Amino acid sequence: MDPIVPSNLYDQINLFFQESSDFVSEQFSLYGSTVHLCYFESLVDIRETRKSLLQLEIHFNEKKDTLEQIVLTTGGTFENSFDNIVQALLSGRLSLFSEDGLTHVMINPTHPRIARNVDVPQSENVIESSFDAFTEDIKTNISMLRTKINSKDLVIGNYMLGAFNPRRISLFHVSSKSQPKVVQRIIFLLEKNKEKEIESVQDLSSALGLPKFSLVPAFVATEIPSETVRHLMEGRIVIFLDHYPYALAVPGFANDLWSMHGDRNFPFVFMVTIRAIRMLGLFVGLIAPGLYVALVSVNPEVLRIQLALSVALSREGVPYPALVEVLLMLGILEMIIEASLRLPKSIGPTVTMVGGIILGQAVVQAKLVSNLLIIILAATTIANFTLVGYQNAFMIRLFKYIILIISAIYGLLGTLSGVVWVCFYIASVTTFQYPYLNSSMKSGGTND
Repeated sequence: MDPIVPSNLYDQINLFFQESSDFVSEQFSLYGSTVHLCYFESLVDIRETRKSLLQLEIHFNEKKDTLEQIVLTTGGTFENSFDNIVQALLSGRLSLFSEDGLTHVMINPTHPRIARNVDVPQSENVIESSFDAFTEDIKTNISMLRTKINSKDLVIGNYMLGAFNPRRISLFHVSSKSQPKVVQRIIFLLEKNKEKEIESVQDLSSALGLPKFSLVPAFVATEIPSETVRHLMEGRIVIFLDHYPYALAVPGFANDLWSMHGDRNFPFVFMVTIRAIRMLGLFVGLIAPGLYVALVSVNPEVLRIQLALSVALSREGVPYPALVEVLLMLGILEMIIEASLRLPKSIGPTVTMVGGIILGQAVVQAKLVSNLLIIILAATTIANFTLVGYQNAFMIRLFKYIILIISAIYGLLGTLSGVVWVCFYIASVTTFQYPYLNSSMKSGGTND
């Protein structure tokens, strides 16, 4: 026997959400009329909402329909589509039904405060710059950018992606500085993938047609509003995901590895020096392990005799080849870095620092690795952290292993060949027809 389908929307909605414990359906008396309220108590502050509705009674006219007057005074809307009502309720809106359940109005109620307040950046440290950071609430993030860019050229587009769990995506660009064809392309791809579920940045990358196995990040992720403003003023497009406290700027460029907007708050000479140090960190983090293996195991004749003897003395008793020695310690360092990110901030730095010191001293005393290697890897790890952005630093960490393997086979020639290969690979990467080696959106893109 087929189930009985209710004849009015009110009963259909109650039947549809009957298994949801936080769904509430109740009667409410308003200006002598009885209406039915439907809402999720986890999304609606019903006490404040009732007060707001009762305060509207002074504006009511007894000769007019109650729901019609609610629409006029609250900016609500009449809605007769079952699917639209369900989606609105799940989004935190309040439904008012007439007593017979046939007429329906949607209004925006008072919501409980469930988002965190604006706080300092959690994953990026800033010096002599604004200390506010984005939150998980996309409306708050939009407001923060609106207050920092007081221009009519700032254009914001909102899109809903996903059929099962729709997620709001906001697209920002400055019309006078961005490239129209790039903006139109991104909008086209978002519209084309409306049914695609967006649970992560990987899903967003897939929707935008970005390569899955690229070693170079297509987005520049930041939680700092001032950095996002810089990206917009450079003509880039910024994407926000609801419930994700980072701005994603596209396309990314190579100079994002060493430049930040906050650098411009220092004198010019200071800014150039800071960026030069970051560039030095990039090269040290990229080639130091490979260069060590090349000089120790393949081309020791390049070293001066005193230095070669010192290196040989430091490796006396070490049972492994230089490549195995480096890979062993790099693996341990990678685990220490990952642990420092995952441990609570109250104990994370202390545990990893003490663990690193004890571990380093123990492996040297056990003659499993040389003293010189500890110095090389410490310099490499510090150099990695001079780069701007976690994803950018991770990219260099991956390239480091490629150069290391080639250096272990071909020596100094392999180190040089690895660096050339990395340069060729980076030069071949494009995002929306803009090469990664570009310095800005003003040149280099075909936009075809």
